[in-house]
Amino acid sequence: MYPIKRLFTRGFEAVSVAGAVGLLVLFGLYEGVQQNVLSVELLWLSLEVVWLDAAATSVVFLAFVAVSGGLLLREVWTPPTNVTRRDDGPTLTAIVPVYRDGGVLHRSVESLRNSAYANLEIVVACEPDDTETKAAAAELAGGSVSVIENQYPGSKAGAIRTVVEASSADSFAVFDADEVVDEAFLSAGMGALCDEGYDVFQGRRIPEPTGIVEALAYCERVMFHASYKIVEPTGFQNCRSSSTLFTRAAFERVDGYDDLLTEDLAFAHKCFRHGLAVRQARNYTNLMEAPHTLADFWGQRKRWRIGQVEVLDATLRGQLTDGPLHRRGLSLGRMVTSLAGSVFTVVVLAKWLVLVVADAELLFLLPIAAVAVLAMGVGLADSRCGAIESVLPVTLCAPFVYPVFGLLSIKSILEYVVSWDGTWYHVEKTGN
Repeated sequence: MYPIKRLFTRGFEAVSVAGAVGLLVLFGLYEGVQQNVLSVELLWLSLEVVWLDAAATSVVFLAFVAVSGGLLLREVWTPPTNVTRRDDGPTLTAIVPVYRDGGVLHRSVESLRNSAYANLEIVVACEPDDTETKAAAAELAGGSVSVIENQYPGSKAGAIRTVVEASSADSFAVFDADEVVDEAFLSAGMGALCDEGYDVFQGRRIPEPTGIVEALAYCERVMFHASYKIVEPTGFQNCRSSSTLFTRAAFERVDGYDDLLTEDLAFAHKCFRHGLAVRQARNYTNLMEAPHTLADFWGQRKRWRIGQVEVLDATLRGQLTDGPLHRRGLSLGRMVTSLAGSVFTVVVLAKWLVLVVADAELLFLLPIAAVAVLAMGVGLADSRCGAIESVLPVTLCAPFVYPVFGLLSIKSILEYVVSWDGTWYHVEKTGN
């Protein structure tokens, strides 16, 4: 009976996704063909300007990409000397939570060992039943590297909490197992925390674009970072559970990370609601291994979107409501607009179809070109650290990101409502 019920649920979910996409496309087509009229009456001249709604949407989209992309390009091209660097000082504990990561753990540990910051201890937090990763961690242990067992099994948030509770340090950094950490990253982070007075320091991770799928993953991160720039004037900064430093006081003030699928997103919203000072520095860049197959890319990104929905749901249910009322309102608005904006890309694409039929090629080619130029510009900046050998793959893949945004968001929202059982997708990584 259970397999039949599961099959029915999956079928209902698939039909719901197809129906939602179809309705959004129809809405976009209907809106796109609507005409807007501007009449100007002067003493000697009568002028009437008519344009399609699809054209107006395309121009607005182009402006969004130009403004957000310009802000991102300015940040990533800023020389990484705009943050005070500190190569020694208070003890810093670098936390590496791991689960089924034995093959990639050397990337983070070895790069952290090469860090310019001197007073560093590295703690690998393993799951109790993950014998393979525990064995890999034991081989890397020694000197500044130690291994601890997660006292809150099954949770990355719990692994981080385990290390914080066991450490006597007042400053912490968190990294994923597959990260290659820039030598100067921790020094910049400690300068921001100790000398500039910030509570949290956040750098940028980039997927290594070693192939077509990997380039698509890279472009997806570029577009998301560009979208973050639009909301940063409100004071909201995206601080994560990777490539991140924070003080013990900050961790305790927001009660750490929550046991959620995207614990880092919840952490970012709690930091904003509590008014913590977050230093965002996207010109300090670490590397991560990208998904190597479309199935892994889709599964990983869907997991992240489902996590967004889960955080929104937890907020609406009253589980993540703290801080002043106006900050809670802005936080909730950010959650809603992030998901809604991704879904709305389906409507934008439908309106572009109207422009294709109307032979208005320039109006939809310009936004596509702007997206490609943005990816190319960020790629050129990242080539300075050796992460990108050629910007051609990311330039070509960039225009395909926005269709993926819409489909992923619709699928994730409906899956969370209809069939999600709390499990999450684990991407296979090679460590190369």
